[in-house]
Amino acid sequence: FIGADNVQIGRAAGQWIADHISDGAKIVELKGLMTSVPAQDRHAGFVEGLGNKGKVVFDADMKWLEPEARKEMASALSRFDDIQEVYAHNDPRAHGAYLAAKAAGREKGILFVGIDALPQEGVAYVDQGLLDATFQYPTGGAEAIDIARKILSGEKVPKKITLKSRVFTKDNVKQGGEVLK
Repeated sequence: FIGADNVQIGRAAGQWIADHISDGAKIVELKGLMTSVPAQDRHAGFVEGLGNKGKVVFDADMKWLEPEARKEMASALSRFDDIQEVYAHNDPRAHGAYLAAKAAGREKGILFVGIDALPQEGVAYVDQGLLDATFQYPTGGAEAIDIARKILSGEKVPKKITLKSRVFTKDNVKQGGEVLK
């Protein structure tokens, strides 16, 4: 296994959100395909990290798709006047939620947080001020090639390699984010 810890990433996102919302804040959670382990782990970590700080008032399974997020966020906006935060299991969904809120004239006052932090998506959205934070799920390509070379040369390698993740916010995006602890 070469990859990041989705529970840790979800927990870090939940803690970041808890630090940036008021008690009782209304939260929208736009989930991944909940039959997938990454989505289940990102949700479980988020719930743990958030604690009792806010309340998820609307959630939906987006199957990892931005158009689904726009539709579901529009539904959430029609039901709740005072949403303070959107937590999406990937950056395209966070972006879709932002676009729906902007179309409704309600993007100001809502925090938008996603996961993946790909340079052309999440990191760019944070840099543009569309998302407030994105949590990196490193792709691991370079590490996989390095491990393959070691295996081919007969070296022993660990069976599980957990990659470090980073958080990108407006305060640190220009410096390459901050490593999660």
